[in-house]
Amino acid sequence: MLLPRLCLLAPLAVLLAGIVPAMAEAPKPPVEADMIHPAPKIEWESIAELPPRPGMEKAEGLAGVFAGSQGDVLMIAGGTNYAGLDFTKGPQRAWWADIYVLQRRYTPEQKTVYEWLPAGAELPHNLAYGASASTPEGVLCIGGAELEKVTDACFLMKWNAEAKKVEFEDYPKLPKPLAGASAVRIGTIVYVLGGTAQLPAGRATNTFLALDLSKKGDGKNFVWKALPAWDGPARIFPIAAASLENGVESIYLCGGRDPGNAPDFLTDLHKYNPVKKDWAILGDIIDPHGHPSSVMAAPAFHVPPHHLVVVSGTDQELVKMMENNTRKLEAVDAPEELERQRYNKLLLENYPGYTRTVMAYDAEVGEWSNLSNFPGKPCLTSPTVNWDGAIIIPGGETGPGKRSPLIWQATVRKKAAVVEE
Repeated sequence: MLLPRLCLLAPLAVLLAGIVPAMAEAPKPPVEADMIHPAPKIEWESIAELPPRPGMEKAEGLAGVFAGSQGDVLMIAGGTNYAGLDFTKGPQRAWWADIYVLQRRYTPEQKTVYEWLPAGAELPHNLAYGASASTPEGVLCIGGAELEKVTDACFLMKWNAEAKKVEFEDYPKLPKPLAGASAVRIGTIVYVLGGTAQLPAGRATNTFLALDLSKKGDGKNFVWKALPAWDGPARIFPIAAASLENGVESIYLCGGRDPGNAPDFLTDLHKYNPVKKDWAILGDIIDPHGHPSSVMAAPAFHVPPHHLVVVSGTDQELVKMMENNTRKLEAVDAPEELERQRYNKLLLENYPGYTRTVMAYDAEVGEWSNLSNFPGKPCLTSPTVNWDGAIIIPGGETGPGKRSPLIWQATVRKKAAVVEE
């Protein structure tokens, strides 16, 4: 998926020469002694790799999956890839209904071992780009799309440990079809933010919905309820996660895109307080160079006590150039069209990947800091899963037409703490 709408701004060689060094030379993280609230220390490791589908030697990876945890299993379902096809010859994605179940167990020496189990089921349809949230009973899968059909369906994907298979339970439908949204669970309430009712080229929405899981079984009250939206642009593929501030777990919403409007790539940061039921504007996402930064479809998670961590983002100018170059121009002749195709192929083959910067927002002091660089190719358009305190990124998109099958885990080795002056 080329995030999302696909001017020639600069020759390719000049562009890539400018981007790659800039990505490699991000400012060093601040020293702990200089910080009021030291940022969390995060260690990354790849704990597994998606198994290949029948007939394939190696898994290609998936983007836009549903994912979540239930006890000692991690479930990953749906998603898209290019099934081994050459993306540069045309963006024909394959949509999948496969489900992958990763079991975690411990040896007598307390070593963690991961093993793929047969799911025993598939999704009801080939689905991708929905939202998902882990619950004690399973993974709530919300909306999504199959090709160009966006759905309003929601269902619980749950692991039957005795039967050793995945089962499904229908949940209340959304008020309208929705894809490209984000979901956050705080306590018994699941929130859904942003998204679009149409793929591709759909308009962004300012959707803000809530479902109270404690109302399950109460027909008229177990429904999605619309809440007042944030004071800012509508958005697709926003960043959303919970973080703690002054004892209240709040929702932080930032970034995403608002295609067709200005600004398109969004840098704003908002906070929703579920106790007061109100929104606050907190300014912009600030990159390591001190500039407003646009991010979208990036993994994000909460690190206790009060840090919001965002992994990677997108290079706005590069994505815009690629989108403009893929447009069909009626005014060009055949030789020029062939030259454009050659240029686009070269650009895609040499795409440097998404930025590796890992940033953190201190919710108590309202400041951004640069934590580190992601150790591999950053993965976008996949949900972040909190698996009993371990943060999981289940692969994702590493560039236009490119996917990673690696399952990444982030472990917080040292939590943020207040330094007394």
